Amino acid sequence: MPQPRAGVEDEQAFESHILERLNAKPTVAGFIQAAVELLADAIDHLVLQAFRKDDYAVKYAVEPLLEGSGPLSALPVRLKLIYALGVISRDEYEDVELLLALNNELEQGRQRYRFTDDEILGPVSMLHGITPLPPQFNSHLPEDGVDTSLLEMQKQRYQQRIQSSLVLCITELVSRLYHKTAF
Repeated sequence: MPQPRAGVEDEQAFESHILERLNAKPTVAGFIQAAVELLADAIDHLVLQAFRKDDYAVKYAVEPLLEGSGPLSALPVRLKLIYALGVISRDEYEDVELLLALNNELEQGRQRYRFTDDEILGPVSMLHGITPLPPQFNSHLPEDGVDTSLLEMQKQRYQQRIQSSLVLCITELVSRLYHKTAF
């Protein structure tokens, strides 16, 4: 992942990279997985900042902690570490933890979800960084006057609004984590 730099153009390129990765996934499961991968990169960036910078320390002390069966090899453990060290806020911690749990749930299930399904909307609405979600689409129209193409278009539009809200929330969270300094 490209690292954010000081300039406005670099920041825009960094955010564009995040947007491209998120929007490249056509399914909810793929989208959430991409979000978790982006968040993992940001968390790894913060964890490495927290440790000594000299090459010897990184190679012989830090890398074994983070790799393979090291005590910090699991993303939830690294997340807890940077939260316990005060590097990230409680809201940021809870948002990442919620997305990790949602990703685990989606990986376990065999069902394909849409962004508008209750199983997705419930957790997504609990994210601290999300703007208030648009009101849920109400398809209870009189049976005899239903224009199915209009109804389908409205459902699709609602789905896109939910996905866009989530894209903006995750982009902001990843960007904010990358701009933090450990100490």
